[in-house]
Amino acid sequence: MSLSLPAILVLGLAGALCVAILVWGLHLLTAKAQVAADLTSSGQKKAENNDEIFILHRITQRLGSPLQPVIKSRLTPRQLDRLAQRIETAGRPEGLTVDRYLARKGGETMLYGGLALVLLFRDYTIFALLLLGFTFMTELMLMSERNKRQEQIQKQLPDFLDVLAVTVGAGLSFRQALARVCESMPGLLADEFRNALHQMDLGTGRREAFKALRQRNNNESLGRFVTALQQAEELGAPLADALVTISNDVRRDDAQFLRRKAQKVAPRVTGVTAATMLPGLLLVIGGGMFLGLEIDFSMFSEG
Repeated sequence: MSLSLPAILVLGLAGALCVAILVWGLHLLTAKAQVAADLTSSGQKKAENNDEIFILHRITQRLGSPLQPVIKSRLTPRQLDRLAQRIETAGRPEGLTVDRYLARKGGETMLYGGLALVLLFRDYTIFALLLLGFTFMTELMLMSERNKRQEQIQKQLPDFLDVLAVTVGAGLSFRQALARVCESMPGLLADEFRNALHQMDLGTGRREAFKALRQRNNNESLGRFVTALQQAEELGAPLADALVTISNDVRRDDAQFLRRKAQKVAPRVTGVTAATMLPGLLLVIGGGMFLGLEIDFSMFSEG
């Protein structure tokens, strides 16, 4: 008796849930109390409320929680640091941490990979490949959030530096001016600089705080601003003049960024236009040619 595709999906999901329940039970039997908090999991937690997390991510995170310690033990400290850097660059979407990321990846592999294997054994290769694509949901989310984040920083940076240069020129020290501008121009960039100021208040040097700021954001203009700021500090150049020069350079970079973005949009618009207009255009041309031939269909109805 052959089963339909929905029945196969239900059976595969039920099997994956049974495996997850078994793994969770073994985890409860063998787990020990964890007292020390992991430094890679610390930091700002924006989405402690589960309602702010995508439902599929919630499911996979719960399924993969028992596997998270095992996966983490297989990774080297360098790999964990690189993973933490990727999450920081994306701005910790949905309160994501290294532990939560590993739990999601384990759940995605177990759930979508198991369902894909069931479909593959039933010769539903296309649906199996589609399900395998779901195992990269977390990576796609990190990539999308990172691009959005860096685009926002690129838009906010020129105006932020202009106001900072004026504030420093008014006689305030750099830290006081930076704190004042962060208060008057709230946003993602202000949050990043506020975080750097908080690190300096805790005893971190300016160089180390801004180095961490540059590592959290792979924006080229922001990186050049930090480098130029450090060079101006080392050479003893007037900070207000250096900020004005940096602001002009960043504004030129922003104009080039917008031009590159417009160049990327143009082919997409052309493709969408061709995809929507070409079928109708072919229909009009083909219909006109067909009507112009004046074919007599009466011979098909005879006999």
